[in-house]
Amino acid sequence: MNRFVPSIVAARLRAATVGFSVAVPLVWMVPGVIYAQEQTDPVVKAVEDFWHYGKIARYDLAAIKADEILSSGASPSQILQAFEQVAGDRGDKLDEWIIRWQGVDSIKEKVSELAQKINEGRFERRSNPDHIIEQINRLSGGDRPYRLAMVQLRESGELAVPFLLDVLKEPSRNAEHGAARQAILDLGRLALNPLVAATESDQPVVLQIVCNLLGDLGYDAATPYLQRLVETSQDPQVKQVATAAVAKLGGASTSAGNLFYDLAEKLYYGKSALTADTRFPAANIWRYEGVQKGLVRTPIPPAIYNDLMAMRATEYALTLGTDRDALSLWLASNFRREVDLPIGETDRTRAEGQPSAHFYGVTAGARYLNAALARALKDRNSPLALKVVKSLQEIVGDSNFRTNDSSPLIDAMQYGDRRVRFEAAFTLAQALPQSGFTGQEMVVPLLAEAISQTGQPSVLVVMPTIESVNAIVEPLKSDNFIAAGATTPAAALSVAASLPAIDVVVISDDLSPADIESLLGLIAQTPKVRGAGKLIIVKSQASPWEQRKVTDPSISITTTTDPSGLKAAIQRARETSGALPLDPELATEYATRAGELIKKLAISRGQVLDLTPAQSTLLGSLEDTRPQIVQLAGQALALLNTDDAQRGLAIKATSEGISDEVKISLLKSLSTSAKFFGNRLESAQLDSLETVVRVSTNPEVKNAAAEARGALNLPSDQAKSLILEQSRR
Repeated sequence: MNRFVPSIVAARLRAATVGFSVAVPLVWMVPGVIYAQEQTDPVVKAVEDFWHYGKIARYDLAAIKADEILSSGASPSQILQAFEQVAGDRGDKLDEWIIRWQGVDSIKEKVSELAQKINEGRFERRSNPDHIIEQINRLSGGDRPYRLAMVQLRESGELAVPFLLDVLKEPSRNAEHGAARQAILDLGRLALNPLVAATESDQPVVLQIVCNLLGDLGYDAATPYLQRLVETSQDPQVKQVATAAVAKLGGASTSAGNLFYDLAEKLYYGKSALTADTRFPAANIWRYEGVQKGLVRTPIPPAIYNDLMAMRATEYALTLGTDRDALSLWLASNFRREVDLPIGETDRTRAEGQPSAHFYGVTAGARYLNAALARALKDRNSPLALKVVKSLQEIVGDSNFRTNDSSPLIDAMQYGDRRVRFEAAFTLAQALPQSGFTGQEMVVPLLAEAISQTGQPSVLVVMPTIESVNAIVEPLKSDNFIAAGATTPAAALSVAASLPAIDVVVISDDLSPADIESLLGLIAQTPKVRGAGKLIIVKSQASPWEQRKVTDPSISITTTTDPSGLKAAIQRARETSGALPLDPELATEYATRAGELIKKLAISRGQVLDLTPAQSTLLGSLEDTRPQIVQLAGQALALLNTDDAQRGLAIKATSEGISDEVKISLLKSLSTSAKFFGNRLESAQLDSLETVVRVSTNPEVKNAAAEARGALNLPSDQAKSLILEQSRR
């Protein structure tokens, strides 16, 4: 019997029972007749009340009922069923009202918790085999039962396909075949993932069913799987059905191996009809595991679905043979799988103890890693590029980096993200190249840039006047930013060269459009600044730069010039640029590694990298606040054959205000410089050294200064006076 409840009657009934927790009779009305029905399910009753109060905007009472539902102990499936019953009784759309109430501030948190329970209930039900089988059994009952069953089967999506295939392959259920087949076709793209996996079956009857279904579904993503059967199946009927299905999909333009490579490319970039079902928290990877198990799914985080499917497609390509570079695409997909895997989640397709992407990368060698790196750079995927470069670092040496295509590694030194640039330079530096190569002039400046990293956010400000520059720079400096500015594009790039790094360029739209475009062009051509976020200060959100953000995601806009507001905008721009973070701890790690590599290059004989460009940065690093960086800079300077290097060491080693530990290290570096290159000091530096030798109270400092003096091979007058002086005591 159809039930109709006039809202006014329902409202009066509920109003009369507010404050009572006992079940109350609900009055159901049809023309001329009144029926009474007792609602005894407490969850349904609570949902009834929640729905009523929500619709009449009594959100305070609705919130109480929401708490009652959430604390009832009911399972997500029970809560879902109650909400579906209540919404259905009223002819309301469940999701539409839930979304509407989530927009109400006073109850949005409670409604969001209810929505989560509802979605959990859907997930439980969609994957319940008994529920799926029950719906499949209804399919052959006529048009209305079919339509009602399909509503539920669409919720189950790909999970229903194995059960539908079980019906289709069973001759005794012939009467159900038509409905089951139509159900798969009505599922459409949702059926595609398990169906293409089923082409791995060794049962001819299953393969014929699957081929026909894939041909009729019409998705060309199935073509490689079908063409594989055309080329490899030993069963004439399977081969015939697969050939017909390929023809329905437009034919095969090349071999199955090449088709799988093309599919892998599409999967890698998320442009294939093979996609994860985004309605649910887990995606599925399907395999056909023999007659007994059939189609088996492995739940995975959706973030790695495309990576894993691209890997599988390239594995097919490698197995079948292809003239494309499937191996490097597999490596890139595997590296990206590790990058994309959310923190705290696991990839259940990987066996216990299975090697990392790094293992497979270094095993494949430099040629294929370089190709994977080229893809990462083209896609501007910084985390992926960083992983690949680090693997290259372990196998690249002078004997092999020129024999393979090393241009991606050279390109990486010009990449926008500084961590990728540094790692690429480290890779080439530690190879100790013995002959020249294109791009060699970039290596040492990048090492110098790395040694100057502090991890502090660094901002370049470009404004039309020096007053407006200072109005932004000074507050930033006082807030622990490294900041500097200029008033013209050319001057801005000159200032940028003096900073250790650039995270964000702040640009005023008060500059002329020509100046801004010129500045952006210079930024794009300068590796040190290329990866920085661009924050445009505009007068209103209606600025043309708002549209420019669509085509250039590194651009952000703000209307504020207030220091606190601008700081927040700078942080957002830094995140938007996609650059990998460099905190103080990581910055020190990079600075340390760079210093060690410069020392290694200086000691090495025969390598072609000129260390001169690093000298000014190393001298500047003597003023660093981190003692270990000062000591490393001193050790590197000791190996440079220049007057300035030795004199800078002497000046810093004999200055006041540095710890004895640092002073001893610098004096020993001065001694090393003297041993290699002789005395390059002027009289002022020599006098300062003599003073340390004479007056220092720390025996270790005194000894280190004396060693430096001796290594400089100075006249003996001072040594004589020291000896005679001590003899009088």
